[in-house]
Amino acid sequence: MARLVAFLGRVLVALVGHWDPPRWVRWCGRHGQRGGDWAWAHKVKAGLLLLALAGACALTCDRREETNLAAPPGPRYYIIGKNGVQTRDARKLLPGFGLVIVDQHLSGGEWIGRTSLGREVAMKDLRPAKPSRFAGVHIDDAGLAFGWVVQEGAPVYPQPDPTTRPIARRARYARLSLASPDGPQGFYRVTDGWMAETDLRVPHRSPRPPAVADDEPWLDVELATQTLVAYLGDKPVFATLVATGVGADGTPFATPKGIHRVRAKLLAATMDNLEHTGVVPYSYEEVPFTQYIGRVALHGAFWHDQFGIPRSHGCINLSLSDAEWVFGFTKPSLPDGEKQVSAKTGTVVRVR
Repeated sequence: MARLVAFLGRVLVALVGHWDPPRWVRWCGRHGQRGGDWAWAHKVKAGLLLLALAGACALTCDRREETNLAAPPGPRYYIIGKNGVQTRDARKLLPGFGLVIVDQHLSGGEWIGRTSLGREVAMKDLRPAKPSRFAGVHIDDAGLAFGWVVQEGAPVYPQPDPTTRPIARRARYARLSLASPDGPQGFYRVTDGWMAETDLRVPHRSPRPPAVADDEPWLDVELATQTLVAYLGDKPVFATLVATGVGADGTPFATPKGIHRVRAKLLAATMDNLEHTGVVPYSYEEVPFTQYIGRVALHGAFWHDQFGIPRSHGCINLSLSDAEWVFGFTKPSLPDGEKQVSAKTGTVVRVR
């Protein structure tokens, strides 16, 4: 577009410099403007000259962009498109892999991105990731008497009967108060009606594990409801949705149940299974706010927006904002200026 404007500008410069206003312009000057026959005509000429200058400026800016190699603004996280991508070192990266672009430059007329691992890829083969905007909630004295909608347009019924006509619909991730914790099997009573249990994720209070002191932070992950609740002793202080493993209990893609502890915390970690064969491959660079509790970890997931539904290969996925909050809540704390820390007796994480 800049080149087209510049071309038109050059043409106008050539034409306007020797321009004799046509009869209709002189007529307008005589009949429609004060200040003489030529006043308005000269205004038209001045306007065309300004357009020509704008075209020249556009050409200059376009050339400066190429010589200075100024990268266009954009998101940091990217997902590889449906055709995959070939890196400059001849490595094939598959569709769906996640990258972090730390720098961009022009080469041969196209933008090339450099990833956090030093790989160079064509930006045209990537699409910007769209991290979820979902965020959990800090708990007040009202406790856990609420649930999140996990299906877009989930129906609200006048009675606990799915054959009745819905009286309203609720958006995904809407947080609804429960009018009553009890109801017919398969339904929850909300403020304005009834909703199916499958459309809501309701966190449930859990007793403090014996190993946790009465003022100690700990986490409770409930697989059945895909929720995480953070506690200080017996008091819940934060709750959110998660996405845990898709596998059945005891299988490689399951989130292991039991009492775990945070063993290592990293501001970002690269995660993949490319060393394995016979499995669906995945690879994500710079996974944010990673906390290992054994072979799996709690971490932010920038590549999907399906919280409240099992989605992972075993890890406990959180939205980026929730992952950051949980990272700051748990022990050990990350020392200033450090990118990772480890401990044998970190925060307890119960998965049930």
